[in-house]
Amino acid sequence: MARLRYPTGVRPLLIEETARRRRVEARIVSALESAGYAEVVLPIIDYADPYDTDPAQSYRFVDRDGELVAIRSDFTPMVARALAPSIAPGQLPLRVYYRGDVIRYEPSRLGANRELFQIGAEIVGDDSAAADAEVLTLVAGMLRQFELQPLVVYTHVGIPERPRFEHAELDDIEGEVGSRLKTIKAAVPSECVLHLDDVDPIRGYYTGLRFRAYDSRTRAVIAQGGRYDSLYGRFGTAAAAIGFTITIDDLDKS
Repeated sequence: MARLRYPTGVRPLLIEETARRRRVEARIVSALESAGYAEVVLPIIDYADPYDTDPAQSYRFVDRDGELVAIRSDFTPMVARALAPSIAPGQLPLRVYYRGDVIRYEPSRLGANRELFQIGAEIVGDDSAAADAEVLTLVAGMLRQFELQPLVVYTHVGIPERPRFEHAELDDIEGEVGSRLKTIKAAVPSECVLHLDDVDPIRGYYTGLRFRAYDSRTRAVIAQGGRYDSLYGRFGTAAAAIGFTITIDDLDKS
């Protein structure tokens, strides 16, 4: 007997929802292409071993050839794996964007999606503070196009943790990190706010700037990203990179 329900966290989009998603998608793609980003298309499955993805968050299975493969749960490492073996220094900096579904095995909770449609972009081969500021400014501008009130909160993984209740000031941050944050702060619009105390102990592949973009009216997280200058070197060609992803479902709810 056929099951009438879908697995937890996935569902079809019917006519009106599909049309709304495509309109949102088209506006974001138009903004990225106008800013000089070119599209890359990535596979939905790949071998599991090239990635450090948490096995508890990805769907993995052994295929008919006996290989352990995984369904895409994070675009960023897949972009690096695809581009790193083929890029040459003369091609850099490179601006690319991508779109598609990611599937994540998350603990079941009411209203939580396991299948997420994302659009993301990154600058490859530019390690400058200007590239950081470009990405923050681009994200804030795209959210404004949807008549949101964007709040882009950014920090840096190089900021040392401080004792509880001790507030950090920008002038207290010494060396390259402090200098870089001052340059970024001077270059971004007012919707981009530096938060020195928002230090996440789980850094993952991030090596510098990290940020989240909110709709300031609802406090919903719409986009997030950061800098990952060591990721490309793991896949063949060392290159600095910074990028972000927007989850379309989150944008549609705001």
